[in-house]
Amino acid sequence: MKKTFKIIRNIVILLYAIIAIFVTICLLSYNEYKITEFGQYSLVIANNSALYEHYNEGDLIIVNRQAPIEKGDKVFFYNTFDRTMEVSIAKVTNIEEVTASQRTFTFEGDKKISSDYVIGLSGDNTTFATVGTILAVLQSQWGFLLLVVLPALLAFLYEIFEIFSEMKGKNRRTNGEKSS
Repeated sequence: MKKTFKIIRNIVILLYAIIAIFVTICLLSYNEYKITEFGQYSLVIANNSALYEHYNEGDLIIVNRQAPIEKGDKVFFYNTFDRTMEVSIAKVTNIEEVTASQRTFTFEGDKKISSDYVIGLSGDNTTFATVGTILAVLQSQWGFLLLVVLPALLAFLYEIFEIFSEMKGKNRRTNGEKSS
């Protein structure tokens, strides 16, 4: 029974460590719009009304930023028009090549946006239901503090307590042997 408990405890600690490391890496990989970027992929969380037409609230959408975008495609972009700085989806009506690496996209309603603000195709992605809500909570200031930092601090303090307890026990044994 003790062995089974230790195995389960170790699995829980390992899972916790993996989640804590992943969330920390996600936070360190934030861009200026608070979207996590790993190489050519962005992790978009469906957390605003502009995305609810196409995705469910709390979905985690993994978007490939390198996928080619054509006229008529729906794309994710950083909405800077209303100063909300949130991710939105729009249909591309025109693409103008400015330089070899820079393009200007025109969306429905004649809104023009630089390719720097385009995340990637809306249809070419992987979606995980409700995982975005969990990740959003873990990445929030209070979520990270309560679910990652605080347990790690408590584990660290517990280990220090155990070291001092062990040292006290050795001192008692050593002092007991000397007095005999």
